[in-house]
Amino acid sequence: MPPADSVRRSFGRRVRQLRDWRDWTQEELAVKAHMDTKSLGAIERGERNVTLENVAKIARGLGVELRQLFLFDGKGPASAEDMAEDALIDALKTLSPRKKLLLRGLVNEVVNFPDR
Repeated sequence: MPPADSVRRSFGRRVRQLRDWRDWTQEELAVKAHMDTKSLGAIERGERNVTLENVAKIARGLGVELRQLFLFDGKGPASAEDMAEDALIDALKTLSPRKKLLLRGLVNEVVNFPDR
């Protein structure tokens, strides 16, 4: 099990990665998460233990599921490809059954389209 300070730093890097991916400042995320900027900055730098309440606030502010904040292996955050895949899965969950069928047809067309 990694030391607590390593987990704090990895969690902070993950929050920052998700924030940067959206091209948001700390101030913008702090407003969306209903937190103060100083606390958010300390969390991103791995200087502060984060409460479960603040984990939930950060997830809501970023518009991600809680699990997405913990997609790191202790060495660093998940890749941009992982984040893009998670975003697509989350978007799929919001679609109606009819839209899912339409999208399935579109995806099949793209997959079967010849590369040139």
